Amino acid sequence: MKLTSIKDPWISKEKFDYVLNVKNRVSREKWIEFINMNNDYFTWVEDTQEGRRTLENIDNVPENFREGELIRLNKSQALAEYNQAKKYFEVVIDFNNKIGIISTTFTKPINRNQIVLLLRMANYLDAFLLNNGTQVIDEKLLANLT
Repeated sequence: MKLTSIKDPWISKEKFDYVLNVKNRVSREKWIEFINMNNDYFTWVEDTQEGRRTLENIDNVPENFREGELIRLNKSQALAEYNQAKKYFEVVIDFNNKIGIISTTFTKPINRNQIVLLLRMANYLDAFLLNNGTQVIDEKLLANLT
């Protein structure tokens, strides 16, 4: 398998063809622990300048969007790799509170070090690191990535 074929992997307790069919939930508490233990890499969105500004102005957020913003600003989204030139984080990791899975978004091609970190996260959460929801990325696959 080529590293370039991995796009925005998921962390889930089970493989899936359709994300809403996932039944087994990843532990939110363990997710928070992992991010906190790796705060040299990850930043909670609520700890960013934008997150603090949103919290300060939450009453100005339209009511139908307010709940979503409060969920996002309550240890549900972690960011990494701030691009100073472009003024945004290039890695976004989201914990979906409704279905208990973790999605990732990369604005640049994923690299081996990022895969290793995500695999450590998946292992810590007793879950799978998945490409496309169906292909398990484990240590064996990682060793054979080209």
